[in-house]
Amino acid sequence: MENGLSYIRSQKPIKAPYTTIPKLVKKWASLKPENEACVFYNQNLTRKSITYGQLYENSIKLAKGLVHKGIGRDDIVGVGGNNTPEWLVSTFAVQLAGARPIHFPFLDKSGNGIKDLLNSVGGCSMLIFDPGHEDSHWKTIQNLATVDPETGSVKKSEIICLKWIVLESPLSASEKFLTISDLFCDEVITLPEIDPEDTASILITSGSTGLPKAVECSHYFFIQNAHKLDDLMDTAGILEKQEVPIYLNDRPFFWIGGYPCWCAATGGIRVTLSSTLAFSSIADMVYFSTKIAVKEKANIGFFIVPFLLEMIAMENIPWKFHSILTGAQPIPAHCLLGIGKNFDVISDVYAASELGVIAQNTYRSSSASVGKFAAEGMEIKVVGSEERMLPLGENGEILVRSSPSFRGYLKNEERTKEALISLGWYKTDDFGHITRDGRLEILGRVSDVMLISGLKVLPSAIESIIKKHPDVKEVVVFPIKDVKHADDIPCAAIVRKDGATETEEALREFVRRDMNTDEEAVFLENIYVPKYIVFHRIGLPKTQTGKIDRSATRRLSIPLINNE
Repeated sequence: MENGLSYIRSQKPIKAPYTTIPKLVKKWASLKPENEACVFYNQNLTRKSITYGQLYENSIKLAKGLVHKGIGRDDIVGVGGNNTPEWLVSTFAVQLAGARPIHFPFLDKSGNGIKDLLNSVGGCSMLIFDPGHEDSHWKTIQNLATVDPETGSVKKSEIICLKWIVLESPLSASEKFLTISDLFCDEVITLPEIDPEDTASILITSGSTGLPKAVECSHYFFIQNAHKLDDLMDTAGILEKQEVPIYLNDRPFFWIGGYPCWCAATGGIRVTLSSTLAFSSIADMVYFSTKIAVKEKANIGFFIVPFLLEMIAMENIPWKFHSILTGAQPIPAHCLLGIGKNFDVISDVYAASELGVIAQNTYRSSSASVGKFAAEGMEIKVVGSEERMLPLGENGEILVRSSPSFRGYLKNEERTKEALISLGWYKTDDFGHITRDGRLEILGRVSDVMLISGLKVLPSAIESIIKKHPDVKEVVVFPIKDVKHADDIPCAAIVRKDGATETEEALREFVRRDMNTDEEAVFLENIYVPKYIVFHRIGLPKTQTGKIDRSATRRLSIPLINNE
């Protein structure tokens, strides 16, 4: 707080060692090679794991194989798909080869999202990914490229510069294809020296625009964030009990909240799910996660707010965590009711792919005031018109400046100029205020982005799918609030073409078919399929310029929704 204005900064020093992720993995492989680094469960409760020794040894072998293939300094290699041991090996191997891994999910069967992303960045010379349930990921990539199965050499591709495709593991079908184990190399090959400021991974954020934006994150960036999280987890309290820190985090590796930096930085055990999209509801996912917590004796958990509220509402939960991390959206005070019942300590994290952990707070009492303090290396201010600081307590847009600073989006100057303003301040697209005792309270979003299960979803992403239907004339997607989970629920206002009789359920099924909602990705329905559809007989309201008036459409549609 400066002179009664909405500005706060952290006075804490940054504790993280100035090193690289592979060097830390090497350290743990030397100190405790037989200790598990990460444990994986699928929806059938099948357990896999990889030790620190296996992780480092296989990463070195694959890195040498990548160099042998011609992958080198500053090349871009796509690493995509589910949370698997092979994902970790592939990512760390790309880092060891001096290249830059870019991470992507499989969200649509056509593969157009992956193509658009990689072409917007350019220069992606290799793809490495898991085949997917019943080879679904492989089938998606086949829409984009023709490949020699024995060598992985790309013959034809819609992805610019793509030369190689390698699978993390064999196909379930009888056909053979090149896998990462085929590239393992024991020859004497000198790997490049890596600097803490080198790119460790390129993360993807949709933010408020819905268009893919690529963020280059350094090794030091991830290690800093890992140590911030370690403090918030209260691992010191766990060690005092003579327990091993075991961290249950089911979030995908490609997301900032799920990136596997904590285990690499601290030598702890990460427990995760291969895919959270295999569950049909939040309740099913939370119940499954608590079953895993019991089996693995996890004393730390990460639950985004909707999942945390579901866990607190459940009766007879068979497990109590020492500490919980939550985030991805503003935390309701109701979440603190789990203290003593579901966990001893809860830490609330405000973070972004561009900046890492921005603000945080740890609660040990259900009567504490909700709000976050600036994290190490962060400055935060709240501004109004002309981006001038507001007095304490007044609501405005939240701006953040970090050390090290966010340098912009990879090969996207336009979006960089929109997000980064003068003197390195980053526009978060969130609004809120700073209290007189220096807490940041986040109240919502500046834009109309929906926040669903921790993901920012632009209405236009869903609208573009619905507009493909031949019976749809106009569509506006908007959110309503799920009171129980503090989550957004996607809804659609639709005008059908004359004579069309397509039903709500038929339109939902149309969206399901367009998305990758197979057995391994059922949860996508909660994110992209409108739960409520309202049909309007005449055209949707328009602005003076003839554009659809989204606010007026929402106001007209909400009274017609039966949200019981």
